[in-house]
Amino acid sequence: MTKKPTRSWAVPLALLGVVGCTNAEVDDSSESAPKDAHVTAWVPGTPMPTHAHAEGTEHSLEIDWIRQGGSLEDLTDHSALVIRGQVESTRFDVIRTYAQSKSETQPSGEESGISSDLPVTIATVRIGDIARSSMALESASGGTIAQGTTVDVMFPGGLLSDGCTLAPKDNPLPKVGEQAVLFLTPQGGTEPMAARSMTGVYSVTGGPMGRVQVQDDLVQGEPVDALLDRVEARARAVQYMGPDTRKVPAQEPTAQNWCGVRLFGYKWCRRPANITYTDYTSTRWPVGDALNAWMYTGVSNSLYLYWRSSGTSDVMVYEGYYGYTGWYGYTWNSASGGCMSGSTVKLNNTYHTGSHYAKTVAIHEIGHTIGIEHHTNCNSIMYTDPTQCAASITSCDAQVASQLYPY
Repeated sequence: MTKKPTRSWAVPLALLGVVGCTNAEVDDSSESAPKDAHVTAWVPGTPMPTHAHAEGTEHSLEIDWIRQGGSLEDLTDHSALVIRGQVESTRFDVIRTYAQSKSETQPSGEESGISSDLPVTIATVRIGDIARSSMALESASGGTIAQGTTVDVMFPGGLLSDGCTLAPKDNPLPKVGEQAVLFLTPQGGTEPMAARSMTGVYSVTGGPMGRVQVQDDLVQGEPVDALLDRVEARARAVQYMGPDTRKVPAQEPTAQNWCGVRLFGYKWCRRPANITYTDYTSTRWPVGDALNAWMYTGVSNSLYLYWRSSGTSDVMVYEGYYGYTGWYGYTWNSASGGCMSGSTVKLNNTYHTGSHYAKTVAIHEIGHTIGIEHHTNCNSIMYTDPTQCAASITSCDAQVASQLYPY
């Protein structure tokens, strides 16, 4: 177990994202949320949920995207398919993964009998124009990609068991009738529960960056045909370079003098507060080390983060081969009446590249679970691209943790 010597009390705050059912102001004196407040994804084949969430409930989702910037040309280079299309229908689904263990004496995978469902939304998109089509790509029906055929595009977020929907604040769920230029990558990875196969299933390259809304034949004030012409010219000049990957920068982002942080309005309201984490990941993810990193910063704080290998906890951590989704980490929080009631972290093995990557991503995601949002440079482990930074808590992070959880 990962724990600190006994202290008087601890008060972890909420997470980030927006998207939920309702909102509520924080009341420091609020009672703690119920222990059974973990909300799960709705599972296909079960009755559709009614809108039964408790008043004041909000769910929030923070996606850590692989791509944080780049040119249209670079986006094109890492997209196997670029289309102009319209959403004809949407459906909710889940990607189910199973608990892994760090111990050889404990079962892993399906043998563990423990699973977690990641909610997703699949949009069937009718293709109007094609600016790039690489490889032997297939449509949703298994045929050749062509104008007039459809593809299925998977988006993170979906329907929850309490009737709420969940989506990233920067990438809302698709709507029927939406028109967009979509930069797409064959998703691969574990197939959704209700899907027959992954044939014709794509993810959006770069998340929100690869989804360019079209209105009145314009995209960001430019004729859509002009954008498609630029993509087509680039596609003729440069072959498809494969899915997005983390690049090692020639020079680290400049550290700035920053030690402030926005608060998100939700927190664990227990007094004292012990925050438990169940770690259902394998040895590739050093979750326990990440908990220690936030507790032992060199600046006094009152964080109590307890590691467990099984059971139900305040924060549940899972790994899975979710495919080329465009994200490496996925943190989903629930809150009720201004108080945190649960959090779930998903770590995408598809992008795992070694120990440095795993450590920085793990510390970064645990930072989300204690209420710290992204920052714009490597002066914080919460930089939007943490794998470009040192795999450790900075003095700035330590001050923020102390501010949120004073000793």
